[in-house]
Parts: sequence; C-alpha cells; structure tokens
Amino acid sequence: MAPDLFPGFTRQYIKTPDEVSIFVRAKIDADKPPLLLLHGFPQTHVEFHPIIPSLLPHYSIVLMDLRGYGASSVVPSTNGSGYSKRLMAQDCVFVMAQLGYDKFTLVGHDRGARVAYRLAFDQPQKLVKVVVVDIIPTAAMYSRFGDTNAGLRAYHWLFLAQPEPFPETMIKGNDNGKMFLEHTLATWTRKRNLDDFSEAALDEYRDAYCSDERIHSTCEDYRAGAFLDRVYDEEELKLGKKIETPILAVWGSTGLFAEAMASKAEGPLEIWKAYARDVRGKGLECGHFVVEEDPEGLTDALLPFLLEK
Repeated sequence: MAPDLFPGFTRQYIKTPDEVSIFVRAKIDADKPPLLLLHGFPQTHVEFHPIIPSLLPHYSIVLMDLRGYGASSVVPSTNGSGYSKRLMAQDCVFVMAQLGYDKFTLVGHDRGARVAYRLAFDQPQKLVKVVVVDIIPTAAMYSRFGDTNAGLRAYHWLFLAQPEPFPETMIKGNDNGKMFLEHTLATWTRKRNLDDFSEAALDEYRDAYCSDERIHSTCEDYRAGAFLDRVYDEEELKLGKKIETPILAVWGSTGLFAEAMASKAEGPLEIWKAYARDVRGKGLECGHFVVEEDPEGLTDALLPFLLEK
C-alpha cells in the first residue's frame, strides 16, 4: 500500500457475493458524483496517483484493485475462468453499490479499460460515461496478431495466455518476477526506462506482483482474454451490438496499440467506431503508461469529456 500517495482516502475491503475480497480506496463527497478508476497490468490502483488532484475538485473518487491484483483476492481459476472481464465488471458494480452508487463514471487503463467497456456492453444502465486508456477491444487485438509489428509489440498476450505453469515458471526466474515486471514497465514507455514512475509506485508494483500467486493470477487474466473476453467481443459484433454509453478513447502515440496501427488513418479510434456509437478519441505524446507518463495531458483530455453535459 502507498497511503502517502492518497491523503484523506479511506481504505477498506469489500467482499463480493462470490467471496472475492476487493481492496478499495475512496474519498467521498456527498455533493460530487462518483468516478471509479481501474488500473492495468502489471500495476495496482496506485497508478492513478498523479491525476487525483485534478479530479478531486469534480468527483468523489473510488479506486479498487482488480481481482487477482494488488491487495484484492486471488481466486481459483483454470484457463482464465475466474478472471473474465465480465466477472471483474460485476465486482465493480457490487463495490459501487456497497458505497451507495447505482450509476457512475468509469475510467480504465489497460486491463481496467477492458473491464470498463465490457461493463458498458453488459450493464450500460450503470454507467454515465466511460474512458478507455491505451487499448483497443480484445477481439480486435487478437485479429491483428498476423501483423508482425503488432505481434512483436504485444508478445505478452500470447505468452501469458500459454497453459500453466510455463509462463509462470519463466516469469518467476531467479528473482520472483522482478526482472519481468521492470522490463515490462520500462519498455512500454516512450522513454524505454523507469523514469516516469515514482519510487513509491514502483515499490508498490514490486510488492504486489512479485509472488507466485500474483504471477499466476495475472497469467489467468490473460488466459481469460484469449478464451473468454475475445469470444464475448466476437458475439457482440456478430449480433451487431454496439456500446451506447459515451466513450472517450485516449492512447499513447508510442503505446502498444497506436504503433501497431500506423496504417489506420485514425489510429485506435477507427477500431473503436466498430464497437461504440458515441466515441471520440485523442492520442498523447507518450507510451502505454499514459497516467504516469503524461498526467497533465491525460487530465486535459479527460475533463472536457467528463464534465460535458
């Protein structure tokens, strides 16, 4: 935990109906609407600390660690069965209901963004607006692995989804995953180093990731992407269903997805238009870890969208 990064925030664990303990930090103001922030791989809720000061004047803020990440429960799972984005989205709805919110705005980065758009498909009545940071939908991502550039940039999708215990064993190595974690964080940034991460955040990520059970749970998250989340997307497309909730897509110009789609005139936004009716987008001059690489640029993109009536 990094309490110094979130002064005035409460901490609690909320247990879902399927016995998953979700770690939640919140700062609630009865006069402000709720905003839920969801982190990505291989991070925790701590990734959002740079943008909290810009959001607090406008929102009651709720942060949670996704199941299998940070201080939330690791759940039994085979081939991703316990880590579908549908289940994670249900966790979000339950947590927010326990805090007194039936409807909320949601900002997600990476895996958290996949939870966000799945929730927009499954339970749109729960959402006011959605922001997805540096992703394209899961089915769209898998459809691009025939392209060498996309496959090399996002090699971890196929590696982490391999049957256990192969990726778990390889990641663990001699340092319990520290090298893999730091390599991932560094090489997905524009600078290709760790300069944009605070030491407090890096310590949190190391503590949260470098254990057998967390390495396994995050592999299960990616297995869920391959065998469950991808299928959900394909079913929506086959039915001609689109997300009705307004969506803002923000991406890093040197992030995992923008570079892989250099041939697309509108970049990731062009992909999102096949999945959502009301979508707009903006690229920022950074890599994948947009929240920590360019917090000012991100809030400048977020606030006009979020606060627009």
